[in-house]
Amino acid sequence: MNAKKWTLAFVGLIVVAILAIMTLNYVVDPYKYFASQSGDYYDVDADDYVREQKIEHIKKNPDKYDAYLIGGSKAGAIKTENLSRIDGYNYYNCWLLSGNFPDYLAYAKYIVENTSAKKILLQISTSELYEFNRTEKGTIYETPAEISGGSKFAEVISFLMKNPKIALEELFDSEPKYYNKPSGERNLQKYYDYLNANIEGYRYYLWYMKPEAESYYKYMDKEVPEDTETVNACIDILRQIKQLCDDNGVELQVFFGSLFAGQMVYYEGESFYDFLEQVVMVMDEDVWCFNTYNDVALCVYNYYNPAHYFYEVGDLMIDTMAGKPCQYEGFGVKLNRENVGSEIVKRRKKLAEWKEFYKKNGIPPYKPMEGNWNLKKIYG
Repeated sequence: MNAKKWTLAFVGLIVVAILAIMTLNYVVDPYKYFASQSGDYYDVDADDYVREQKIEHIKKNPDKYDAYLIGGSKAGAIKTENLSRIDGYNYYNCWLLSGNFPDYLAYAKYIVENTSAKKILLQISTSELYEFNRTEKGTIYETPAEISGGSKFAEVISFLMKNPKIALEELFDSEPKYYNKPSGERNLQKYYDYLNANIEGYRYYLWYMKPEAESYYKYMDKEVPEDTETVNACIDILRQIKQLCDDNGVELQVFFGSLFAGQMVYYEGESFYDFLEQVVMVMDEDVWCFNTYNDVALCVYNYYNPAHYFYEVGDLMIDTMAGKPCQYEGFGVKLNRENVGSEIVKRRKKLAEWKEFYKKNGIPPYKPMEGNWNLKKIYG
């Protein structure tokens, strides 16, 4: 065989290989990218490209919802069917894995400019202060071309040419799937199952919560690093979101989501206090803060890992924002220009008390399973 024939054969082999990879990625669709293009495909979970599924659903249903909840993965546990208690609106839960302010702005801009939305409800998770942009973390964290201004054609090609190993692993994956609900929120059933199977004898805390939470405990003994640059970048984007909504007659409501006590100490520092105060100043109105020192946050059974709360915590936040009296002291504080400074002083005092308890007992002042602070006994 002469050189020309060898070259043609080699090129042909390359073309066949490329076509095989593209076909495999399209048929298996390991990130659920292609299925999501219909706008009404809901069989996606946290391991899939949820960002794309969300924006395609919004694109295909511009007049279906009155309001949109935007936030990080914590917000996935907020039931949209209950959000109407706050204002009577019909919501879609647009939670994003590892939510960050650049994405919040991108989704808010698309929603305001392309739907009939009357309101955006933005949950701040506080984790935004440690990572400003998530796109470098991998495919499922990238901002979709539909809202990033990138090339849709290039995006399609990139998903056709993904590592075929991912598609093959997906093809032979027999693990049960827990798909998001059509209204947007996460399916937490596997976490409830694990909790119920390990609730006795502190197994849930010792085997599941403690190993991850211990990585935060070191901040009981030292100061949390400051990051003024990230704080200012997040605040700048919040101003843009606020201006965007004001200019288009869309209501913007911001709240801080509940944090597990074991994770709170990871953020309690001057950068967070500065951020908290600036958010209130930008909004220039009451901002609900559920990231507070309270018995709910001290009960490990209200959280499905140290970074995320169960549905019941989401229900309690909704009821509190809707005006229902809350029986848990300190759960939910309305912050404004007049009280944010004094609330920060209170936080410093409570943090000092927690640190003192930890120094004496080697564990934060967690609440036991029995007691009304275990919300599953109230809402479950």
